Amino acid sequence: MKLAAALRIATLLLTFSLAAPVLAEENTLKEGAKDVGRAVGTAAREVGDGAKQVGKAVANAAKEVGEAAKEGAKEAKRAMQKDK
Repeated sequence: MKLAAALRIATLLLTFSLAAPVLAEENTLKEGAKDVGRAVGTAAREVGDGAKQVGKAVANAAKEVGEAAKEGAKEAKRAMQKDK
């Protein structure tokens, strides 16, 4: 029995020693995947922030054009009323 137990322990130790590099490699892959995920998330957030700023600029420009068109329409109406 002592020999069988010693063989089991030796087999377990051998298995763990062979599995350790695989586990370390798996952790490295996981860490790499996390780093890539963070980089993609950061890039997406930056693109979103840039798009938000562009959207605000377009909205402000459209507002200014709308206000100018409104003023132009008022002036045209006043000019027509003076002609009557």
